[in-house]
Amino acid sequence: MLNPIVQTPRYRLVADEIAARIRAGDLPLDSKMPADKDLVEQLGVSRTTVREAMIALELMGYVVTRYGAGAFVTRTLPDTQIETSGLPGYFELVEARFVIEPEIASIAAALITPAEIAQLERCVEGMCATTVSLDQIEAFDSEFHLTVARSTGNTVFVSVVKDFWRVRQRYPEWTRLNNRQSPDDIAQFSRGEHMAIVNALAAHDAKGARAAMALHCRNSGRPLLERWQLLEGESGTEDVFKRLRQRARED
Repeated sequence: MLNPIVQTPRYRLVADEIAARIRAGDLPLDSKMPADKDLVEQLGVSRTTVREAMIALELMGYVVTRYGAGAFVTRTLPDTQIETSGLPGYFELVEARFVIEPEIASIAAALITPAEIAQLERCVEGMCATTVSLDQIEAFDSEFHLTVARSTGNTVFVSVVKDFWRVRQRYPEWTRLNNRQSPDDIAQFSRGEHMAIVNALAAHDAKGARAAMALHCRNSGRPLLERWQLLEGESGTEDVFKRLRQRARED
């Protein structure tokens, strides 16, 4: 009987190769990781692939990023490797949100209740309070998107949105990106974009809710997308990354 063929994303192959080199001692503990351009040259992959692999290596416990100094091999190897085979690449996650959450908002527009609208407004106010921590902002943000999903009455949509947040919060790069934003920046972003979604939902405007959520999902992933694009340029990128750049241009 034939075994099924499992397609492994390229960044996972790169992460596994680097992890093997670390375990073999080719990259000593606590040493600075090679520059991205050197890994690109040695491994024959794009810089986007290398950077997604570095995120996976952080999750696996092989690499740590020190602010202002770059990526280093961890001082102590993990006893057991964290399982990340089911974890999507960062840009896979961003693309999935682009596609799915606007449609959830569109469906929610016909069904959402005044009580749920009030809950969304409370979430926005919570996100915009400049005295709250990043973790609290994330909690209000998560509850906002889950409330939209719950208003559809479809438990699959709720599970999908929960998975988006569960996975997103595991990415070290996402945390670093948010930690570089000031409370005022976060509040401005949260109020304008989230209230556009709320207003469309309150008006039961399916088209408007879809558009407002699409813009929000694009913008939430755009800072990292643009920073990586500056490093990567216009060639040699993965298909998902290319599609995201095209979506960003269509805004």
